[in-house]
Amino acid sequence: MRYFLKIILYFFNIISLNANESIKQMENLCVKAVNQKTKFKVSEIYGSHLESEWHPVAAYVLLKEMQRFKVVKREYIENSVPWRFEFIELIDGKIVVFVYHQKILKSYCGGPNAFFVVSSLLK
Repeated sequence: MRYFLKIILYFFNIISLNANESIKQMENLCVKAVNQKTKFKVSEIYGSHLESEWHPVAAYVLLKEMQRFKVVKREYIENSVPWRFEFIELIDGKIVVFVYHQKILKSYCGGPNAFFVVSSLLK
């Protein structure tokens, strides 16, 4: 019985190590797209790293609420096939970007799609 428990614990340990490595290797494609296709670099995630992508309608509602509370300085959109970047500059100088894939509508990032960014020219 003790031998059987050791084998089970050994396999459980191997499985958990492989799961941790796969989580570390998974990269967010939206972060990569922002860093490569725009003049900005991602500084941190807007929201939680546990959230999935923001749906465009949810981001639109958030933008309208930001405008209602007068915290938006300006907004603009950049298209770089196959990505669409919606930038929102806040009155305190921070810039938020929402990243969308133009063809794949769900689970395209491998994580969140909303980020705080800084100009790569400043770094």
